[in-house]
Amino acid sequence: MFRKNLFPMRLKKLLSVSLSLLLIICTLTLSPKPTMAAVTPLPGPDHPLLYDDFAGGGLFKQNWTNWYNQSGGSGTFTKTTQGTRSIGKFTQTPTSSSSWAKFQPMNETFDLTGYRYMNLSLQNAGYAQSLIRVVIGDGITNYNLTGGYVAASATWTDLQFDLDSLSPKIQKENVKLEIWLRQAGGTYGEMLIDDIVFTTASSGTAPQLSPAGMSANTDSSYNQNTNFTFEATYIDPDNEAPFAVQVIIDDIAYNMRETDQADVTYTDGKHYRFMTKLPAGAHSYYFRTSDTTSNEVNTGIQNLNVVQSSSVIDIVVSQAGYSADDVKNAKLISTTTVTDATYEILDGTTVIASGTMTYEGLYWNKHVYSIGFSDVTASGNSYRVRSNQVYSYSFEITPNLWDQYKDEMTAFYRLQRASVATSDAYPEGYSSVAPSAKLYHAAGHLDDAQSADGLTHYDLTGSWYDAGDYGKYGGNQWVGAEIALAYTRYADKDSVKYDNDSNGIPDLVDEAVFGSEYLIKFADQLGGEMYNIGNNASFVHPEKSTDNIPGTADDRKLSSLSVGGSAKSAGTLAATARAIRTALYEGDIASSQVAELTDFANQCESAAVTFYEYVAAHPEGPIGSYSTRGGIPNSKLLADVELYLLTSDIQYKNAATTTINTLAVSDISSTNYWDMSPLSMAEFYPVADVATQSHIHSLLKGQADFFLSMSDDTPYGVLNQFKNFGVNEPHASYLGDMMRYYELFGDPAALQAVVKGMYWLFGENPWNISWVSGIGTHHVMFPHTRYNEESNTTGDTGIILPGAMVSGPNMKDPKNKSSVSPWYEDRSLYLDDTNQWRYNEFSISIQAGLLYTVMGLSATPGTGVDNAAKPPALPILSPVIGEWVRGNVTVFAEAGDNLSHIEYAATGLPYQPMTVSGNVYSTVSGAVYAAVIDETQSLPYTNRRVDVRAKDPSGAYTYSSTHYTVAPPLPDPSTPLLYDDFGGAGFWGGSAANTTWVNWYTQNGGTATFTKLTADGRSAGKFAQTPATVNSAAKFQPWNDVVDMSGYQYLNITLKNPASPNLRTRIEISDGKKTYNLTGGWVEVPATWSDLQFDLNALTPAIDKKALKMSIWLKQNTVTAGEMLIDEIKATNKVSGSAPTLTSGGVDLPQGTPQTEFTFNVTYTDADNQSPFTMELVLDGVVRTMQPANPGDTNYVDGKIYQYSTKLPPGQHSYYFHTTDTFTDAISTEVQSDPEVSLE
Repeated sequence: MFRKNLFPMRLKKLLSVSLSLLLIICTLTLSPKPTMAAVTPLPGPDHPLLYDDFAGGGLFKQNWTNWYNQSGGSGTFTKTTQGTRSIGKFTQTPTSSSSWAKFQPMNETFDLTGYRYMNLSLQNAGYAQSLIRVVIGDGITNYNLTGGYVAASATWTDLQFDLDSLSPKIQKENVKLEIWLRQAGGTYGEMLIDDIVFTTASSGTAPQLSPAGMSANTDSSYNQNTNFTFEATYIDPDNEAPFAVQVIIDDIAYNMRETDQADVTYTDGKHYRFMTKLPAGAHSYYFRTSDTTSNEVNTGIQNLNVVQSSSVIDIVVSQAGYSADDVKNAKLISTTTVTDATYEILDGTTVIASGTMTYEGLYWNKHVYSIGFSDVTASGNSYRVRSNQVYSYSFEITPNLWDQYKDEMTAFYRLQRASVATSDAYPEGYSSVAPSAKLYHAAGHLDDAQSADGLTHYDLTGSWYDAGDYGKYGGNQWVGAEIALAYTRYADKDSVKYDNDSNGIPDLVDEAVFGSEYLIKFADQLGGEMYNIGNNASFVHPEKSTDNIPGTADDRKLSSLSVGGSAKSAGTLAATARAIRTALYEGDIASSQVAELTDFANQCESAAVTFYEYVAAHPEGPIGSYSTRGGIPNSKLLADVELYLLTSDIQYKNAATTTINTLAVSDISSTNYWDMSPLSMAEFYPVADVATQSHIHSLLKGQADFFLSMSDDTPYGVLNQFKNFGVNEPHASYLGDMMRYYELFGDPAALQAVVKGMYWLFGENPWNISWVSGIGTHHVMFPHTRYNEESNTTGDTGIILPGAMVSGPNMKDPKNKSSVSPWYEDRSLYLDDTNQWRYNEFSISIQAGLLYTVMGLSATPGTGVDNAAKPPALPILSPVIGEWVRGNVTVFAEAGDNLSHIEYAATGLPYQPMTVSGNVYSTVSGAVYAAVIDETQSLPYTNRRVDVRAKDPSGAYTYSSTHYTVAPPLPDPSTPLLYDDFGGAGFWGGSAANTTWVNWYTQNGGTATFTKLTADGRSAGKFAQTPATVNSAAKFQPWNDVVDMSGYQYLNITLKNPASPNLRTRIEISDGKKTYNLTGGWVEVPATWSDLQFDLNALTPAIDKKALKMSIWLKQNTVTAGEMLIDEIKATNKVSGSAPTLTSGGVDLPQGTPQTEFTFNVTYTDADNQSPFTMELVLDGVVRTMQPANPGDTNYVDGKIYQYSTKLPPGQHSYYFHTTDTFTDAISTEVQSDPEVSLE
């Protein structure tokens, strides 16, 4: 059920786009029967779901399968007729009265959401003692609808089962049916079934959609920049929730999302919204809904027209809003430069400020303009930015913005509490953003946990679920310390004393106490040992993953001893004890809680010492998962510091002093599971000796300089360290550290970087999205969480987990190695079954830095104007982030005249000196430095980050970074595209994803498996099938992977039938538009290793090779198990004709300035008149695609000219040309050293 929100107005304020203030909302009238294209009807009395009518109609149209026979016998199914009825005849020939026959509609599952009743008509065909049992299952529970075996009448009888009365509640999204027969007399029997239909109840009054309309964020006409907001208010006189509120755009149904999760009153109207952009062209739309107890309600069809614009433009802002006295900025992002550089700030419909944008440059393939409006300080919640007829999302300005988001930060941890029901962890109305109803669950994992050997059970309930899974990991037990310190370090500020659950304890202290209760259990029962308790659940609520009874077989087990986790636990316990004692001193604890919390603080101190002594006794023990750089001493530093601050025991101070004084700037990262030192040093600084204070200041300044300079690489204020996991985790971790740096040293640059870094997280980014669940107009909707049991379904609309920040942009799309970089998409688990966690994962460690930063900003005055001193710029001129490279790659960096010791470091390598590039030097601007990185031996699609640093006159470093991707070789006969060698190599086989093939589907019953093995000295994949019938077939896929085979003609598969004479295979490939049966049907598999080759160019219609997906099917001619081995899958070309030539290659100018446009030319000649697959200019190692000078020229025999024009950064450049006709090996020209581009 939904939970009522105590603060509904703020949520509505945050989510309101306020576009209707300027734009006319198209009000639609209700029409009972509008003319519209066919869209699947919503559930209602007149729209039952016909599952099977046994005449080829309904959702399931095939034959049912006798899936299983208990205690012998056999069963059959046939379709037949009886009078006017088309029926299914289920028969059983038992061997005894104990024989049962099970029938299933193959292995089909289907979605029953919205339907209440299962109805079927059946008849006993005249067989004495013939019994039937009807079962429905949701993958978790099988429900015996008939209550056991029951007799059927000799006349046609309708049975109806109320699915809503089942307990536990059935999950209707993925159900499966079973029909069981039993002949009590042990003789042959038959059962006839006519229709299986699912229906709804019929009652009450139909809902209304009023008003329902559309608004847009562009002036004048609509174009592809326009963000359309479709809005509808659902009203139901019976207060029934809608099954769905949808907008139908161009005959496609889109689920609209409720704007207030906590609103459960439908009689006075509940608001729903859907936002999208539309391509150029004519569009139609209407709205519809159903409460399932009355028929679907539709509005009339409306039309709109979208024209093509020359530019795609977005204006991005902090959707969370801005504090009145903070620096404020927004960005205009465009695919082209804009001619109108003016902007306006509107409050409602009134222009209250205007100015000229600042062009920042081309970043991530978009032109970026900065918009500053720090002078706008009046409070309001309907502000927008307008430029080039495009509007930003609405935002607010308030005296202290961050003070109102504290409840979402602690709400996140409350909702992650393990072994606690949501309704107990999250008091009604706790935060102003409410969680989705689907998130609510009962207490789970009440049986944690068994020892690794299963012989001993411990009470280890509690802690927080680590992330979207239900694991609890030793290496993340530091998180409670940062929560506790968010209170302790600001204990004199009212902002951190909030107590939203009204239990007499500040909520930050409350949360630290909850985490520490778990740690005390470890100390008491395991003497300081810390272990992981791993996830054991699929995407179901936690109470469904075990029986919650301690001492049974499904109890989770301890694994991975973690001495590092013990050290972190000691630090958290000591920090919690400090927070409690500080709260007692401050008078923040209710008198009724004083005695209990005083005792609990003492327990924390005792348990902290237990953990600490265990760590001291096991310095060489396993550090465990989520390990810290620097090993156990780094983890232990947090315990040293917090125990000293708690006890004043000099041994802890001495240990901390010794560890800190061994550290160098290169040892410091950001506070997260990987590094305890920044937080620990900030805590220790006030009590350290003078020499150690000086060293701490130097280290933390080095860390601050790193973040300030790295976040200054782009206009977005984000840490420029993109990897194969979202950048938001390290980014937010640095924000927490920068907050503490400002607390200690008052550096305004650090505070401004924190605020700008927060804007990135809340929407001021190229994706125009807030990565914090529930906050902002357009916030993330598909966080990776098992709380969302609909995650892996097509109809999932996402979930709100208040305050949860997802990890965000990756270096590349993990499903597409050829994607743009950096990359992000808020897509569901269903659309990305292996890698969603890489960009939409949240966790207690990802969140910790954000929580601390919000608390710190809530207690800190504004930043003032943006004029703080920052590290000097050190721009990397080339390669630009996201470019493709091959061969030797030249990295150019521009260093000002006051910088020295310019160095670079490729991923995983130490820093090395760079040298001045040619004669490019200026007494005004400094010099351009270069370094060459050899990528000739790097694997295709390798992502490489390159960091550059230099020293300023004080000896402090400034930094910059870029990353690029190694281009795959051109498709020629010598370089096949290896897809999978089943030994860890290939596009799929060597990817970072889950590289097993999956049994995607089993047709007509049976099971199938995939394993990797070694056979005949080969690494192979074994595809195995155990059929249920001779019609059974098993389908295997490499998950949902797609591969670009452009330029390759043949698909080659090496396979063998080891010993399955009845085995057949079918191989398919799909381009998303058509599935091609490459084998032409079922074919025998040779008993010896054989190569199958398929000519992709011969397929009709022509296949689009850019995104291909493969399927491998197995089938046995008899009901016996069979298996097939595959050694290698690859795409190839054959040698044919003569190689092309490249002549007259060069550049029009030998030198110039950054404003000079250089044109590169080369002539391609092919005696066979074969066109080039592509024509590349490889410029400083960066791949540029050339274009024909005359596109109409199709004669390659006499030569065709290709060109590429560009401006170049300062430096001594080099280039060559590279191509292939795919029938002969790729060719290249010699490397030329031109042009030279000067600084001035």
